[in-house]
Amino acid sequence: MSQAFEDRSLGLKLKGYSIVPNDALETKIAIYTPEIVQSILSEHPEIVDNWLLNIHEEYIAKKKLCEFDNDPVACFNLSLYEEFEKHLKSWNDGGMIAISLPGDKAIRVSKKPLISFARLSAAEICDVCKLSFGSVKELVRHYKEEHPVMVERVMIPI
Repeated sequence: MSQAFEDRSLGLKLKGYSIVPNDALETKIAIYTPEIVQSILSEHPEIVDNWLLNIHEEYIAKKKLCEFDNDPVACFNLSLYEEFEKHLKSWNDGGMIAISLPGDKAIRVSKKPLISFARLSAAEICDVCKLSFGSVKELVRHYKEEHPVMVERVMIPI
């Protein structure tokens, strides 16, 4: 289903200081529902990454027009893009981006997962029953209660 959001007509734009979907994306969100779209984009943050890259390229173009051509319209809108650049930096550092929707709703997507279960080491998983524990202390307590024979055999100093 993520292919449905890789259409080149879809994208994001700035509306004031908010990041909003363009008309094509807003229609797609209305069809799929915000919850489903958030789920799809959370699984495929590279789609949002491409949309944000397009806004970043707009910022670079406006900045050049302002600095080199002294275009007053480009200079006037530059502060909006500079605020966006802060959001983009946060996104690249693993933060969340909020895509504002009508009715005070938003789709929130993170480039990197907020919770990672890869931090559990082998020492925090019971080899016998495959339960996982938040700390080595909890694992040792589990071995003492559930597998006391193994604790005596290994002679774990506790």
